[in-house]
Amino acid sequence: MGTRIRMFAAVTAITAGILGGAAATPASAAPASYVSLAPQDETVIDVTSANYDQVMEMSKTKPVVLDFYASWCGPCQKMAPYLEKYHAADNGKWIWAKVDLSEQGQNKEVADKYGIEYIPTLIDVSSGQEKGSRVVGFDEGSGPDDLRTWLNGL
Repeated sequence: MGTRIRMFAAVTAITAGILGGAAATPASAAPASYVSLAPQDETVIDVTSANYDQVMEMSKTKPVVLDFYASWCGPCQKMAPYLEKYHAADNGKWIWAKVDLSEQGQNKEVADKYGIEYIPTLIDVSSGQEKGSRVVGFDEGSGPDDLRTWLNGL
């Protein structure tokens, strides 16, 4: 039995080397929800100071929703599934530009440009400029309907 385990480990290591990553053993394999085989959606972008200007250029042809959030933010985590659902339903009508503020100082330059004080905050950007109202915070009661209404106005 020990030989089979060593052989499995060797085959796993060789496969990882060929594929350019670490292959997981069945006991440590990631849940299916973490693995995505779908192609990258070009209308969902992780915004940083480095690509911010490119995102603003994109806003000249399609509305951009700047989503200021953090992984530790409860309301952000509650809003995210609705944003994902509505973005998918809108078939790329708008660009979901996610600005992660999880680490202190992370994307501070971008957040400072918009005077972000609370998260989640959603900002509608068109032609490189903020347009219309903002969504600040998320309430599970009326939040999903309010969010849908706001996104319909893009």
